Amino acid sequence: MDGCPICHENAQSDMGTDPLLVARLRTGYVRFAPTQYFKGSLFFAAKQCVRELFDLEINVRKIHLEEMAEVSAAANQAFKPRKLNIESLGNGVPHLHWWITPRYDTDPRPGGPIWEDLDFLRELWSKGSRAPTGDLVLMRISFLHALSTRDVTIEFTPQSQPG
Repeated sequence: MDGCPICHENAQSDMGTDPLLVARLRTGYVRFAPTQYFKGSLFFAAKQCVRELFDLEINVRKIHLEEMAEVSAAANQAFKPRKLNIESLGNGVPHLHWWITPRYDTDPRPGGPIWEDLDFLRELWSKGSRAPTGDLVLMRISFLHALSTRDVTIEFTPQSQPG
């Protein structure tokens, strides 16, 4: 889609210039959310620029859902949250993508939705809570180790990117 920010991020990932990329799978890209207010927050963005899950061809949809479940399981294994929030919203960017947000007992509001946490929203809107590069490297290593134990095809990671 012309002008789609997620398509732009996917292209950056393919060129090896996306600092938040974790891995490219068969149907999508796993990247860290820029705001790490909730440590280990990830996005799983579809390769295809479609608005809704049902817009994917049925065989691609099945693989995409399996991959999304395995990415979530790997996040659970790597970050050990008490709960994962998994959402596909797309109101701001209508390109199919999943928010995979680890929730911890130490969260300021552990029982409420992230969208009611005004501190999180301030960080999101102000581009705050950015993880230092070293933290991202350690989180990427931990997550990729967990993902490598799952039933997914990892096409490439930042360490194995083409070009």
